[in-house]
Amino acid sequence: MSKKQFKNQASSSRAASGLFTAANGAFGSSTRGGGTFGAVSSSPLSYVYEPPDLTSISEPNTIVAFKNLQKKDSTTKAKALEDLLKSVSSYESFEDAVLDAWIKVYPRTSIDSARRVRQLAHQLQGLIAHTSGKRFVKHMPDAVGAWLAGLFDSDKMVSRAAQESFKQTFQTDEKMQSVWKIYLGPILQFCSDAVFKENINTLSDERTVSPDDASAKHARVVAAALSAVQYVLENNSREALIKYHPALDEFVNSKELWKLASHTDASVRKAIYRLLDVCLVKRPEVLNLEMISTSILVSGLSVNQTASSLNYARTTARLTECNPKIWTEFYTGTGKRSANKRLCHFLSKGSQGASAQYWDEVKSLLLHVPISVLIPQESVSDQKFTIIEAIRDGVSNRDEPRLNQRNAWNTYLEVAKRLLSCHDVDRDRLIEDSVMPILIQYISPSQELVVWTVSGSSLSILRDATQLCLESPTNFLERWTTLSKSFVEEVQTSLPEQAKDFTKSQDMITAKASRWYGLQSAMSTFGLSERIRVLLTDRSASEIVSAIELLKARKGKPYGAASLISTAIRSVPNLLSTQQQLAHAVAQFVLFDVPDLLLSPSSPYLIELIPLLGNIMDVNNVCRKSLQSVLDSPPSLARSKALQHLVGSSFLGHVSQDEKLLATLISALKQEMDDKVKQGDLLSATIANPNTPAKLSQALIAHIVANLSLEENNQSAGLQALQTVVKFNPTALKNYDASTEGSPLLARLISLGDSTDAAVSQQAKTISDAFRADASIDSNQGKDAVLNILRHGPETISAQALSVPSLIDLARTTMQGCNEQHRSTLVAELIPDEARWRVAMQPFFTSAPNPSLAVMNPLSNAISLIESTKPYEAVQFDKDGYSAAFRLFWYTSALLQTSDVFEYATVKHQARVAKYLGLILQIANDHLSISSPHPLWQLQDSESEDGIVEIVSQTQRLTASWLTDMGPESLLRISLSELLEDAHGISVRSYYSSRAYISTMTELAELHTAAALHVDTDKLSSTRKAGETFAAAAAVWAVQTPAALTRTFNELLAQLTGDDLEKYSRNMMDLIILNNILDREEFEDSLSSIPKQRLVFFVQHLCDNLVKVFDAADASGQQARRSTSTLMVNAEMMRALSHILPSLSETYGTFWERIIEVLTKVCTIFGAAFDERLPLIHASLRLFSILRKLGLREPNDDLVDALHSHQSSIASSMISLLQAFRNIPDESHQPRKIVNEMLARQISYANIEIESSTVSELFPVLGSESLALQDLAYSLLHQQIPRWQEDVALDKALSKDYVAKLPEELLSLILDAPTQNALLDVDFKRSMPPSLRSYLLSWLLVFDHWTGASDAVKNDYIDAIKEGSYVQSLLHLASDFLVTSRVRPVDANKFQIDSYTPGSEETPEKDTHSMLIHLYFLALKHLPTLSKAWWRDNTSRQTQVSVESWTERYISPLIISSELATVSAWGPTQASDPDQPLTIKVSTSTREVTASILIDEQFMSLAIVLPPSYPLSRATVSGLHRVGVTEQKWRSWIITTQGVINFSDIGGGNQLIDGLMAWRKNVTATLKGQTECAICYSVVSADRQLPNKRCGTCKNMFHGSCLFKWFKSSNSSSCPLCRNQFSYA
Repeated sequence: MSKKQFKNQASSSRAASGLFTAANGAFGSSTRGGGTFGAVSSSPLSYVYEPPDLTSISEPNTIVAFKNLQKKDSTTKAKALEDLLKSVSSYESFEDAVLDAWIKVYPRTSIDSARRVRQLAHQLQGLIAHTSGKRFVKHMPDAVGAWLAGLFDSDKMVSRAAQESFKQTFQTDEKMQSVWKIYLGPILQFCSDAVFKENINTLSDERTVSPDDASAKHARVVAAALSAVQYVLENNSREALIKYHPALDEFVNSKELWKLASHTDASVRKAIYRLLDVCLVKRPEVLNLEMISTSILVSGLSVNQTASSLNYARTTARLTECNPKIWTEFYTGTGKRSANKRLCHFLSKGSQGASAQYWDEVKSLLLHVPISVLIPQESVSDQKFTIIEAIRDGVSNRDEPRLNQRNAWNTYLEVAKRLLSCHDVDRDRLIEDSVMPILIQYISPSQELVVWTVSGSSLSILRDATQLCLESPTNFLERWTTLSKSFVEEVQTSLPEQAKDFTKSQDMITAKASRWYGLQSAMSTFGLSERIRVLLTDRSASEIVSAIELLKARKGKPYGAASLISTAIRSVPNLLSTQQQLAHAVAQFVLFDVPDLLLSPSSPYLIELIPLLGNIMDVNNVCRKSLQSVLDSPPSLARSKALQHLVGSSFLGHVSQDEKLLATLISALKQEMDDKVKQGDLLSATIANPNTPAKLSQALIAHIVANLSLEENNQSAGLQALQTVVKFNPTALKNYDASTEGSPLLARLISLGDSTDAAVSQQAKTISDAFRADASIDSNQGKDAVLNILRHGPETISAQALSVPSLIDLARTTMQGCNEQHRSTLVAELIPDEARWRVAMQPFFTSAPNPSLAVMNPLSNAISLIESTKPYEAVQFDKDGYSAAFRLFWYTSALLQTSDVFEYATVKHQARVAKYLGLILQIANDHLSISSPHPLWQLQDSESEDGIVEIVSQTQRLTASWLTDMGPESLLRISLSELLEDAHGISVRSYYSSRAYISTMTELAELHTAAALHVDTDKLSSTRKAGETFAAAAAVWAVQTPAALTRTFNELLAQLTGDDLEKYSRNMMDLIILNNILDREEFEDSLSSIPKQRLVFFVQHLCDNLVKVFDAADASGQQARRSTSTLMVNAEMMRALSHILPSLSETYGTFWERIIEVLTKVCTIFGAAFDERLPLIHASLRLFSILRKLGLREPNDDLVDALHSHQSSIASSMISLLQAFRNIPDESHQPRKIVNEMLARQISYANIEIESSTVSELFPVLGSESLALQDLAYSLLHQQIPRWQEDVALDKALSKDYVAKLPEELLSLILDAPTQNALLDVDFKRSMPPSLRSYLLSWLLVFDHWTGASDAVKNDYIDAIKEGSYVQSLLHLASDFLVTSRVRPVDANKFQIDSYTPGSEETPEKDTHSMLIHLYFLALKHLPTLSKAWWRDNTSRQTQVSVESWTERYISPLIISSELATVSAWGPTQASDPDQPLTIKVSTSTREVTASILIDEQFMSLAIVLPPSYPLSRATVSGLHRVGVTEQKWRSWIITTQGVINFSDIGGGNQLIDGLMAWRKNVTATLKGQTECAICYSVVSADRQLPNKRCGTCKNMFHGSCLFKWFKSSNSSSCPLCRNQFSYA
């Protein structure tokens, strides 16, 4: 903008800018100038200002911040404000210079274009004002205007920041209001300056601010200032402002102020309109109406009022209400600017985006505008009312919101009423032209009258429009008759059924009939004249008769006509009573024609019509006749639809007394419901109908329940039908459930709630919860059904048996809903009694447990004493794989843990439950340890077994909680007493009862409460003498003190020492009792009191018996094939020795050697079944372990000598056991796993040396099904293989023909890698599959051959691996498992990549990852060429990219570091080579090796660079300095070197060394025999060439460049030495 323009703008507002500089100092008395505002030299808001004085500020950072605040960039300003906020908040007080500087910059900063800057400015203002306290008072006049104007900033975040900062300083409402009053003068002065003094060019620099931003900034400042003035006027009384009245009056009468009413910014317009609203209330007498009329009306009506139209309409309405003359006397516009034209132009635009309230304000405006403005003289003459047309244009404007329609049309009709009240208006014409089209368009919509469409809530509008139309009755009658005849014609000419648009045509008639008669229904409330009323009824009768004739003629197909009849009779009151002929015609039609038309498309409307005729005919008879007609018709789609309409109507209420007809209807509905497609609509129509008889609804529900089964094809449909019942009539379902037929419903729903189909399960649970909520156990409703389920459900085994969690939930819910006084009775039903337990557990007491379980329980080999007298009973399982016993166990345990049901049971009942829970715990632990032919469960996956383990653990915790109560009548005391009683005998039940008793007593001993349940030794002795093995063994654990067992122990020693132990039954029992005594830890101290000689005799006696058994086998030369009883006795003898021998550690004798001899012969019992010999092997290994520890801890010469002399036989025996066990899996067999792990430990502790001849025996063990044996074989071979490499390397060095080979047995183990598909179903949470572990351990042993092997031997090994696809299989498995088959590849950084220790990881899955990562690393390190070939030949590009990326991230850095370290270690040894020194430099950061050879004071050098994904990607070799050779030869050397590196089979850095050696050989061979040039006396010339020109006479060599210089300088071509003419040789 030019200076001239700026000057003109300033001068035009000069008067207004001085409003508040009155002589009396009203606004100037407290301003910053000291006297008046005129003293201020520059505006505080202008961008042109004098910078603040920063010289007095001592803090440098604060100075920098203030300087940055004066920059143009908004980001810099914001950062400066943030720095100032930090600075000010960090000090309790700050310098006055900071305050002075801030007051200087705050006003213009608070109006910055950037929102963030304004927000931070207000925050800092509040902080400074709050911190400075009273020091800020003198600065308030300078800051208060900008501060309070910020409260009205158009941005909410800035406004909120100003409010918070203002409240931070003035913390109460009283203080804040006081600020407005005290500083009223400065506030008004600031607002006046902002409105009149400032403009776009004073607020913004046009050089740096865009025109749009500058305009927006000016509008924001002006709008805030106007809002502040409005606030002052609105919140102050006339008396409070009297001091400022002259200035305020001049302010509001400023022409420049009201020009803002046409401002382009909506916020400014809204602010000026709100200000005018306040002025009309506070100072109406001072307003210049002519000026306001010109600005508000003449200019404002023509301005685009988008976003301000509501404020404008409201303000204009109030202005008109207060001063109607503003449209006439004070209105200055004429011609095109006339009030009517401007007003019509404004109204035709509609609400311009405003809410519906806009039209309410417009209505208020138009009701107060002088009638002369609404109807100018030219409108009176031609009867064209532009004002109402303008409103219609605004209403029908396509941008007008639909929600505004009701208010807009209401305004339209109110204006029409006002116009009709004018005597100069032709009323009939106005109604015909401006109101009647509304009704016509509503009744018969057409495109020509689309602008008259009333949308939204139109009923009230149409009522008002109709009332206006009735004010012209003649026109109305003519129009109505025409519309009626047109309607009848439209019905009669509707499309036939064969037409494509038949349905569309009939639907249009139906909709029109609804509108037509709906309008008549509304008109009936108006108090119509007789003339109009008669016309309406006559036309309606004519329409109905025409429709009846049409239905008869076209057999009910045009259902629009049927809809017309039904709608007319329902909507028009007293139609049939006033039209007798019509009533007769309708009755005849319904009685004789309708029954035959109920299968036609008109069926729904005819069914609806019949109940409406109760005043003219017997409806019940017609309903029965019509229903019978439909039921008698053959099945069809039309019949189904008719039935659906009938059962959904009031027909059912009229036929409920006709039992025969009702039965026929029920039968028909059942047949229809069997069709799943028809079921939903038909059922919902029947159930939702309040007129449906209870008998009908109950019959339908019974039909649904009868068809509801567990078959998948019926589940969803049946449940959906029940959901329909619950949705529309839940009471009917509850009534059915309470009936005698409803008992199966709950059980079926709960069963379906356990369905594997999530949708079916959810549906069933929703339905059962819907009506079970009200059926408590105290009510009769549902009681028997629930108790019947809980009484037999837990042990029920069938396809439809309820799941245990469902039963638990049902029992818990039932218990919670039961009253306190009934709970004791209920508990007897909820908790299983003894009879139910016995029946459920019977199959598990028919056969003896597996003999191998002797390894894991204190009764040990007593299993062999069990007599199975009953035939084996097959165990049945439910659909989840659980037996009846386990279902009872789970149900009872969970119920006791999750409810208080146990508190209401009798102590005896509690004790029985505790007993049977203890018994099943023992059986469950056995089944978790080993699979059984008659298990408690039959599961398919490990997750289910994990769930069972959790159930067992929870039950163990439950039973442990009962151990604290040991009162005389406690459940535990009664339970233990019954268990001890049940332990008598030698049955399976006795065995498990004894075990349960011992287990409980052991736990009590740990709690030091077992003494309360002691058994005296006399009872123990009598039980033993009675031959009650299990009861006696149990009683041992109940003897109060271990010392009390000494007598029994001595008796047993004496008895056993004198007997032949082959007398099985008696001696076995004594041995078991003896070992149980020894098993008690407390008895160890008592054992020392037994005479040593007695113990020695007993040990020697045991040795004699054991030696006799095994000597018999040696004598026969065959393996002993002993019976199970013999094996068990031997095992018990070894158990006894294991307990007694430690107390004889200082005793010498031959029995030590004899025991060891027996242990070495344990392998002779292989002929027996494996599980039967397992206890003996376990006992022997345990005994050997004890002997080995005794030999180390308390050396006994006899023992040490025996161990040493039998070392080889011990090793042979254990290796034999290892061979025997290798093919027997132990993953799901805990006793086998225990024995295998013990065998592995003993072999490891024995330090057995593996001879090369026995290696072939160990490799097969590596493929064992036992992980413990695999680890053992790997450990032994891992230690031995590197030692053997020394011998292999020596053989290779001694014989060139010797070829080192990998063991064939080892190669056979890596021949076939497990596939990824085979491992998909493996649960790695439990263990690694033995096949996979065997394969990976075998590969580790393969790479062990590289340790200590020479390069020649390594080459032989690589050749052996190349013969098969071993490496490819390994790498394919590793890439699948670690990278390609996973969403996110395994993070190898979490594992030790360059080493592996078996069993070091937390989980089997992590262990697998660790092994594969390490093997992948070893493959790339030792077999780089084969690995690279596998990667390069992979057909999947995605696999290549994924593997390369993963290798580059995790593996390559270690490979590269290792190889560079190898080269670094080798480099110094080459620098001193006498033939050709080689200088090596290694850079790990750049993965580069630089090699240099010194040639005649110049270095020939090259560089080897390893890529990030090395060795998958090839190393690159580049020449750095070529000396003495041609470019072609040099390039050949580079290619050769690169080929040697990239195609070398040997890894580990040797390929780099081989490449460097190859390069040095080429250099050495080329330079060998080279002589100096006779001219320069150098081997290499300046151009890096060797002497290549030979004299044919003297045979001396010269550089070509040197010779050329010689020829040139000597001016001859003679040889420099022989002086003969130089001839090239």
